[in-house]
Amino acid sequence: MLGRKQTNILVIKTDSLAAFIAAEPAFDTIRKAHPDANISLLTIQGLQRIARASPYFDQVAAMPNLRDAEARKTLVKQLKTSKFERAYDLASDDAGKRLFSAMGVFRPKWFAASPAQNRNSKKANAAVLPDFSKMMSAANLTVPDRLPDLRWALSSRKDSANMKPSWYGISAPFGLLLPGVDPEKRWPASCYAGFATILARSGFVPVLAGPRDLHHLGDEIAHEAPQLVDLTGKTDHLQLAALSQEASFFVGDDAEEMHLAVSIGCEGAVIANSKTASFSPEGRHIVTLTGTGDLGDVEPVFVWRTLSNMGLILTDKDASQSAIAR
Repeated sequence: MLGRKQTNILVIKTDSLAAFIAAEPAFDTIRKAHPDANISLLTIQGLQRIARASPYFDQVAAMPNLRDAEARKTLVKQLKTSKFERAYDLASDDAGKRLFSAMGVFRPKWFAASPAQNRNSKKANAAVLPDFSKMMSAANLTVPDRLPDLRWALSSRKDSANMKPSWYGISAPFGLLLPGVDPEKRWPASCYAGFATILARSGFVPVLAGPRDLHHLGDEIAHEAPQLVDLTGKTDHLQLAALSQEASFFVGDDAEEMHLAVSIGCEGAVIANSKTASFSPEGRHIVTLTGTGDLGDVEPVFVWRTLSNMGLILTDKDASQSAIAR
């Protein structure tokens, strides 16, 4: 451990939800290395709530637009007043680089992640995240080789009514549908609708979740599958974490929310295009179904069979046998 005196530490994570989740082991390492420090996080607006629920930060604030001279000047003044001893830039994006320059020679000791690059990826078309290995080595820290674990998100508001499926009128077993915002990497609405219909006929409630930007997709799916519970734009990340814990399974594509569900322990299937870059969770009980061209080639009934083969769909007979075994 580093010194136990009271110090101020700055962490910067300003890229995306998927990147924030992937950085969870690094957050944990920084917190344990500075157990008595006051740790502040600069992040993006949409991640403030889940970041505040974590056990890693004492203060959380949104990074302002550093292209705005006045906003940049105000932030630099605040940071210099706080007298940070160290800064860990876990994003290494434009915002972090601008802040590094704006802080000048009186900046804290600065450790920055290596920018994301595809050249070292095992798959040429795989999207990659910033690399923390060199920066952590320079800081004399070692990040454990483990998967991100965001189960702490379940305890922040565990007694709140709006953290329970019943808040949304869900009283039966349900499956989460988690589409991404990029149409080129998204399973078509017609496929989600076909899968939602299969769910409803099999006794599961199809629940669509994601950002408000997907509400139009929800309308398309609900037109063909009126049994759909459309929660697009209606859940924050903590509520989605709670739903992920209760869901029987998930089906998604290139959705950042899928990474949140997986980090909670939700299991299911990911539909991906072999020709486009995407983040692919590893080391989990998930199956990736790859389409070589149009993702519509991955048929809903095949996804259903895959989930069944994974043991995620229990018939009444299976449920009875499972209860007896317990």
